Amino acid sequence: MKLFLLKAWRIIRGSLRWTLYLVTALVACLYLLGAHSPYIRPTLTTIPALLGLTFPILFVLQLTVSLYWFVRGRWRMVGLMAIIFALSWSALSAYLPINRKWEHEPTEAGKQIKVLSYNTSAFGFKRHSPSSPNPILQYIKSTDADIVCLQESMLADKAEYGVTFKQLKAYLGEQYPHIDQRNAQKHGSTLILLSKYPIKEVHRFPIKSHANGAVWYKLQVDDREIMVVNLHLESFRLRKKDGEGYVQLVRERQALRLKEALNAKFAPTFRAHNVQADMIARQIEDYGSERVIVCGDFNDTPISYARRRIAHSLQDAYIERGNGFGFSYTTWFFVVRIDHILCGGAFVPESSYVDDAATMSDHHPIHATLWLPNPKQ
Repeated sequence: MKLFLLKAWRIIRGSLRWTLYLVTALVACLYLLGAHSPYIRPTLTTIPALLGLTFPILFVLQLTVSLYWFVRGRWRMVGLMAIIFALSWSALSAYLPINRKWEHEPTEAGKQIKVLSYNTSAFGFKRHSPSSPNPILQYIKSTDADIVCLQESMLADKAEYGVTFKQLKAYLGEQYPHIDQRNAQKHGSTLILLSKYPIKEVHRFPIKSHANGAVWYKLQVDDREIMVVNLHLESFRLRKKDGEGYVQLVRERQALRLKEALNAKFAPTFRAHNVQADMIARQIEDYGSERVIVCGDFNDTPISYARRRIAHSLQDAYIERGNGFGFSYTTWFFVVRIDHILCGGAFVPESSYVDDAATMSDHHPIHATLWLPNPKQ
């Protein structure tokens, strides 16, 4: 009997050990696929994009598995886990950058440009009057940014319904003498540029979407021209009940139904991001200058195909100079950084941050200070 029990225990122990190895391998594969999802086009497959969206969860799972092997003292497995984390370093540093503020040399000549990007959600759906200014307009005024890109900034026809263009211009026009306002689509999201610099040209990207889109501008900054892109990529149109439904499926352990629900909701938007990002990236490449600034609501995370494609020849101000997660969109279920500021090689990012104290919209505004050195003689 003892011999039988000993053999049974050995079989069970062996099965558990191999199960742990399989779970470790599965978690590692999903984690690495999520970490490298920016390099896989969603038009080919959207599975990596979905994994990239859940990267923080995958990171926690990978960390838990790694800690298990560390506690068990399995040093070969610990070494393997260290290699896996090393292979995902670019994703980790994009999600959680740790930087110090850059300061240019006192003798270096150039221009400091403050940039603000803000999805205002129709200016918080609040009215504006001289005696009671709209909180978001107040915030914009207080930042004194040189270039302000606004998304979802729908303007009302009458003051009783919200902020009108006349009110916006009267309140901010002295500070921002150059203003452009237009819909991304015929009846779509409103994109607004507030600039201290003259606007030479304005072009709308021919993006196919029901409501989203992008606009690019040529600005005259002293004796130099720069390109500014204000974008609002395709929305996922997530609602509270969507999140509640996903949580319920997790509780019920309905993995297949959860996969189908996520794929139905997210896959079309990921594919739209692919097409939209390719178009914007080509226009930036065609511009032929490194004096480019891209702002907006990407509706995608720091490790996404859309952000990587647009940022191919650019720098991400937050990744270069920001600190922490910098979540710009926080609801009861969805907590992500989907608002970004990018710049070309002609600029040096000095600092960047997401102002989570600004809660007037469902997005937090993102700031960046860029240094534009004078051309070398």
